[in-house]
Amino acid sequence: MIGQAWRRWVSPGIVLAGAALWMFGTARAAPPPAALQPADGAVDVNVGVLRWTEVPGCVYDLRFGTEAAPPLYRTGLAVAQEKPVVLELDRTYRWQVVARRDTVVVATSPVFSFATLPIALQPSLAYGHFVDARDDKVYWTVTVGGREWMAQNLDYELPGASWYYDDDPRRKVYGRLYAGRALAGDQAAICPAGWRIPTRAEWVELLDALGGAKAAGPACKEAGPAYWRRSDAARLNTGGLTVLPGGSRDRKPSFGNLGKYANFWTATPDPEIPGGYYQVDFGFMRDAVNVSTGDGDWSYAIRCVKD
Repeated sequence: MIGQAWRRWVSPGIVLAGAALWMFGTARAAPPPAALQPADGAVDVNVGVLRWTEVPGCVYDLRFGTEAAPPLYRTGLAVAQEKPVVLELDRTYRWQVVARRDTVVVATSPVFSFATLPIALQPSLAYGHFVDARDDKVYWTVTVGGREWMAQNLDYELPGASWYYDDDPRRKVYGRLYAGRALAGDQAAICPAGWRIPTRAEWVELLDALGGAKAAGPACKEAGPAYWRRSDAARLNTGGLTVLPGGSRDRKPSFGNLGKYANFWTATPDPEIPGGYYQVDFGFMRDAVNVSTGDGDWSYAIRCVKD
């Protein structure tokens, strides 16, 4: 025993000996960080943000990737968040957070996982990407006929003027359906900064670059078996636009034609039809792509083109 007559514990970590007082450090375990966004096991993720619960007084090392043991992605993060994170389509990602004070690790999270939108792009083409600063959604893009187009449908909420099919967020792979009347307002506020709704002429230009309106359907449609209703019409996606049959919303309102048709607004009004705008539609049983007038009380998808 060491000097019990003159030494006693007064509280954890403090030793009183005569007139002297010593402090010494003890390692305290902290609750491990928990996934906030996306939730562990989430699917159809298209927002490029990773958020987790805070561990007071800590900085964070983030491991992230598609590997079972994700590699180091960022180190020394001062906040419990990382953005923007570019997410590829049709991938399962894994991530883990290590909280530390200086060099001492105080908590390590489990390995979390999530899956992104199950959309198969054309593997033979080079795609670009960008993040919409308004809501941190990640979009992939493709160049056709000298113009850069979104290879996904727009998924930006316009309150009272945009909807997921059947009002079901599980349909977000198709993006949102936008009321035609929204085009009569500030069109610049619909697409992300630096992007806009294409005109009728720009859609025709795109179709001409892929064989013309009478034959461009196969080059534009997503090629897999998951979305389009079965038919004899070819789906090759050689142009990379990856068109999905997201259906429409009518004036009743009711939703219809999921799996059968893809309709896209253009920025061009039809001077013969009050409130009408030209729209482009792809059908599951035909190679031809129609360009016709759309009723402003209906809702269709939007693809944006770069300024």
